[in-house]
Formats: sequence, structure tokens, C-alpha cells
Amino acid sequence: MAAFVGQPAWAALAGAGLALVYWGLEALTWRRARDRQDLALGVALSGMGIRIAVVLVGLVVIGVLDRPSFPTAALSFLVAFTLYIFVRPFTYPTASTPAGQARLQ
Repeated sequence: MAAFVGQPAWAALAGAGLALVYWGLEALTWRRARDRQDLALGVALSGMGIRIAVVLVGLVVIGVLDRPSFPTAALSFLVAFTLYIFVRPFTYPTASTPAGQARLQ
């Protein structure tokens, strides 16, 4: 789509790629937190910080290397991330409720 409106396609792919990297890092964080119940909160918080830092560094690098391409990459990341947020509930279903506990409807 970016090429049709005269924007660099590589920047759009890079922005969407950052959303894919974000998803991959989140999946890794979930797996690590599930394996280490004693450190789950620390793993989740550090994973959140790392995911945000990777995306910000990626966007800053694109902005420094090719300033006119930055808006394309940022908008592409935003669109891909929004799509990811809508798909996320299906990729990470709610955990089963332990016996003897009620679940909110």
C-alpha cells in the first residue's frame, strides 16, 4: 500500500516487522513466565520494557537513517500493532481456572 501512495515500501515493511518482533518477544516472555512461576512478575515486567525498547530503538534508527521514511514506518507499526491487539485475545486464550475458584463472566 505504501508503494501505491508514493512512500518507501521498505519503511512500511520495517514498521510491520517491528510489530512482528514485538509479538515474538511477547510470546517468548509468556513462555518464560509460565516456566518460572517464582519469577513470573519480574519476567513479565522486564519483557515489557525490552519489547518497548526494541520498538523505540528500531523506530529511532529508521528516523536517523532516513528521516522522510520515519512517518511511514511509524504508521505501519501502528497499524500492524493495532491489528495484533485485536488478534491477541485469540492467540493467548484465558488460563483455566484452578479448582475451587470462581471465574468472572
